[in-house]
Formats: sequence, C-alpha cells, structure tokens
Amino acid sequence: MSEITRRPTTVTSAVAVVAAVVALAASAGSTSGLVFGFVGVETVSVGVTRGRRRAVDGGALALFLGVVASGLAGDAVEATLLGTVGTVLAWDCGQSAVDLGEQLGREADTWRLEAVHAGSSLLVGLTAATIGYAVYVVAGGGQPVAAVVLLLTAAILVTIGLGTERVRRDGTRR
Repeated sequence: MSEITRRPTTVTSAVAVVAAVVALAASAGSTSGLVFGFVGVETVSVGVTRGRRRAVDGGALALFLGVVASGLAGDAVEATLLGTVGTVLAWDCGQSAVDLGEQLGREADTWRLEAVHAGSSLLVGLTAATIGYAVYVVAGGGQPVAAVVLLLTAAILVTIGLGTERVRRDGTRR
C-alpha cells in the first residue's frame, strides 16, 4: 500500500493560478495595481504548490488590493469586476485544492469534483458580477468611484460568507 501524498490537487491549483493571472491582468490600470497583482499571483502559486492556506489567503488579499488600487486609479468598472471575480475564484479554488489534498491526497481521482467546484464558483462569481454591473448601469449616475467601492465591498462580503466555518450542533465543522 502506498503512502498518500498530502499535497494540493493539481486541477484546482491550476484554476486558482489562472484566476489569479486574470485578476492581475484586470489590475493593469495602475502601477500599484500591477505590483500588488504580481505579489498576489506569486503568493497564491506558492500556496497551492506547498499547501499553505495562509499563503493563499495572503495572495488573494494582495490580488484584491491590486484590483482596488486599479479601480481607484480610474480603471473601467468591467475590469474591476473581472478582477474581483478572478480574485475570489483564486482564493476559493486555492483553499479547495489545499483541502482536497489534505483530505484525499493528490493521487485521488477528484477531477470531476474539482471541475464542478471550479465551474460552480465561476458561475456564482460571474452571476454576481453581472447583477452588480446591471445595478451600476441602471443607477450609475456618473459616480464610478462610489460604484466601484460598493461593488468591492459586496465582493468582500461574499468572500467572507464563503469562508466562514459553520459548527453543527454535535460540535463538528462543515
């Protein structure tokens, strides 16, 4: 019987890195956005390579700061939304890759599970961004900075909601 390799799974790790690169590309509107974005991509990559949750968290935070910096520098709302979705997807898939690696190991056949998780996360993110953009277009009134701040605040709240642990009555976490 062989030993289980408790390292992050490859499919979701790759999705996390690609999503981080998308967030970096969306942060190209400012120099500080690019700097934070590069740091974020590198840190998320290290996190999903070595199985470090805090690195994934820190990388996602750096990506988010890059998106915020780019948005405040006057980048288009569409790019800011795309960067936010990329940031949340990178964080979610990075954490999922670490979790699956710890629980099932890298050798487990989890391709379908990872594809469904990544696709579902992307669908939720794009739906939220579409709704946010529709609200921006309908009620924009020439206030792009305020709209960007509100949309980013909504993204933070969604991220916090995805990351909270719930404790069941019997004391186990889900």
